[in-house]
Amino acid sequence: MASSLEDIASLIQNEGSSASADASDSAARQRRTELLAGVLETCQSAKQQGSPQLESIAKTLGDGSRDEAWRLPYGESGILGFFLQILAAEGISQGVLVHALRITGNSCADTEENRARVVEGNHILSIMRHLQNEKLIPYVIPVLFNILVDYEPAQKLASQSHLNKHLVSLLSSPSIQNFAPLITYFCKILSLLAQQDGEAAIASPLTVQVLLTLATSEPAASDVEDFISLVATAASYLANETFQLSLITDHHMDLLVTAFYNAQTQFDPEQIDDPETVTTLQQLCTSLLTTLADLSGNDAFPAHYPLDSSVPQSLLAWLRGAKPQLQAAACLALGNLSRSDEVSLALVQTHQAHIPLINLLSNPSATDSQQIYSALSFLKNLAIPAQNKPLLGEVLEATSVPRIMTIDTLPQVQFAAVSLARLLLVNCPPNAHRLCVPRSTDLSDEAAQHTSVHDILSLFSRSDAEPTKLEAARCISALCRVLHTTPVSPVLAEWVPSQDKEESLSPKPENISDDEKDSRVRALFYQNHELSKTLAFLVTQQKWPILRSEAWFVFALMARSQDGAAVIASTLVIPEVTDALSRAITGKAIDPESEEQQAKQIEATDSENLALPDGLGLQPQQVDPKQQANMAKVDRENCLVLCTEIVKKPSDNLTTPQLGLLQNLLKQGTELLQQENTASH
Repeated sequence: MASSLEDIASLIQNEGSSASADASDSAARQRRTELLAGVLETCQSAKQQGSPQLESIAKTLGDGSRDEAWRLPYGESGILGFFLQILAAEGISQGVLVHALRITGNSCADTEENRARVVEGNHILSIMRHLQNEKLIPYVIPVLFNILVDYEPAQKLASQSHLNKHLVSLLSSPSIQNFAPLITYFCKILSLLAQQDGEAAIASPLTVQVLLTLATSEPAASDVEDFISLVATAASYLANETFQLSLITDHHMDLLVTAFYNAQTQFDPEQIDDPETVTTLQQLCTSLLTTLADLSGNDAFPAHYPLDSSVPQSLLAWLRGAKPQLQAAACLALGNLSRSDEVSLALVQTHQAHIPLINLLSNPSATDSQQIYSALSFLKNLAIPAQNKPLLGEVLEATSVPRIMTIDTLPQVQFAAVSLARLLLVNCPPNAHRLCVPRSTDLSDEAAQHTSVHDILSLFSRSDAEPTKLEAARCISALCRVLHTTPVSPVLAEWVPSQDKEESLSPKPENISDDEKDSRVRALFYQNHELSKTLAFLVTQQKWPILRSEAWFVFALMARSQDGAAVIASTLVIPEVTDALSRAITGKAIDPESEEQQAKQIEATDSENLALPDGLGLQPQQVDPKQQANMAKVDRENCLVLCTEIVKKPSDNLTTPQLGLLQNLLKQGTELLQQENTASH
C-alpha cells in the first residue's frame, strides 16, 4: 500500500532507533523492511508521474538514513536500489539527486551489505558522473568515501573505474577553492585507491605533482591537517616506482623537497592542540624520509639532478644548517648520490660537504642518534675514494669518531663510527698517524700513552655485537697493514725514541738498517697496544671467509719483521687461532695427541732449515674477492709464509710444543703445496 508523505515521516520517526535501539535486532529489522514496502511503492509512483513530491520524500528518507536502524532495511526493502537508479537516470532535479546521494552515503556507512549492493550493481560509475556538477561535489565525495572505506571490493571497482583521474582533475581545477573543505576526503579516497593492484598504471600521472603543489601552496601549506593529508597521499603513490621515476624525470623533485622542509619547520608540535595530529605529523616525517631515500637512491636521480642543481643544493644547505632532522635527511639523500667516486670527490673537494659533518661529530652536545648515525653513514660513502681519505682525516681526531666509539648507549652509532675509521685507515698513512698519536707527548706516563687505537681495542672488548667486534678487528688489521707496508716514521712519529734513548739502545742506531729502525718503533707501539685477541677474532670467525683470508695476508706481512712476528706469535698462543691455522694449511684440525712428539722433533731441528723450499718462492699475497675458488690455496700459502717467519724468529710467547706444531704444519703444508704444483703441470 502506498504511503503519504506524512505517513512516511511518521514511520521514519517512530519506527527507528527510538522503537528498538539495537540495529542488529533481526525481528525489528524485518519489521522495518516490511514497513518500507509501501514507501518504495510511493517513491516509484512519484517518479513515474514526475511528481515534485519525490524530492520531499527523498529528503525525509535522507534524514532517516542518518539513523543506523534504517540502513539495512533501506537496502533490503529496495529503497537504496531505487535511489541508486535515480542517480543513474537522466533529467532528475538537483534536489532529488542531493537526497539520493545522502541516502546512498548514509546507508553505506559501516554497512557492508549495502556497499556490496553498490558494487554488485556497478553503481560506482553512476555516482562518479555527478562529480561533473560542482554543486553536487560536497555530497558525492563523502558518499564515495563511505562506500570505499574498509571495503576492498568497492576500492578495487573505484580504481578500475578511473576514480583517481576524476579526483585529480578536480584538485587541479581553478575552482578547487570551492570545495577546499573536502580536501581531507579527497586524500582519504586517493589513499585507498593507491593501495590497489594496478592503480599506478591507470592513475593520472599528475597525481603526485598536483598533491604536492597544493600542499606547498596556500592555504594548505599553513593548514596542518590539509598539509598532512595531501603530502601523505602523495607519499603513498610515491611508494610505486612508476611515480618515483615520473617525479624525477619530470623534474618535480623540488616539490617533495619543499614538502619535506615544511613538514619539519612549518608546524610547531607544541602549538598543535590535538595530540593525534602531532603523532600523525611525526609519522609523516618518518614516511617522507623513506620516500626521499627511495627517490635519491633511484638510478635515474643523478642524471636529472647533478650536484649544482636545485635539489642537491637544497640538501647541502640542510647539511650546513642546525636542524638535526634536516641534516639527517640530507646525509641520507646525499649519501645515496655519493655512490659513485666522481660524485664523492666533488662533494668533498668542491662542495666541502664533509666540513659540517666533522663539526657535528666533534660537538659533544650533539646527542641526536639519528643525526649522528646519518652523518657517519654519509662519511663512509665519502671515504671510499682514496683521494678523499686524507681530507676526511680530521674526523679521526680524539674528540670526534674515537669519542663516539666510547658511547656505549648508542651501539648502532658505535658500529658506524668504527666502520668509518676502518675505511679511512685503508692504505692511508696520514689517517693511521691520527689514530696512533698519544694523547700526551710524555711517553713516560702510562696514562698519557693512550691513543685512539686503545679506544678501538676497548670497543672490541666491550661490545657484544658481532658486527661491531668485526669492524673493530678489521680496523686494527688495516692499521697493521699500513704499518708494515709504508714508511713507519711518519705514522708513528711520536713513538720514535728520543736521541738520548736511542743512545742507550744496542746496537747503536747508526749501526742498524732503516728496516730495523722501523721495527724498533713498531715494537714500542705494539708493547703499548695489546692486539692479539682482536686480531685473533678475524681468523677464528666463520661467517666471512674473505675477511679471514684478508687477515692471514696481513699476518704474513707482519711476520716478516721481528716486531710483527712477536705480535703474531702472541696471537698463535690462543688455541682457536692455531686450530684455524691448521685448517687453513692442512684442511683439518690439530691432533692434540701429537703435541709431545712435535716437542721432541723441534729439539733436534735447526730452525734455520725450517724455511720454505726456495723453488716455491712464496710471498704474502692478497686474495682477490672475485676468485673465491682460489681462496683456500692463497690462504695456505700465506699461512706457510707466516709459519716460516715465526719459526725463524722464535718468540718467548711460544712454548716448545707450539713451535713444534708450527714446524709440523710447515712440513705438511709444503708437501701439499708441492703436490698441487706437480698436479697442475
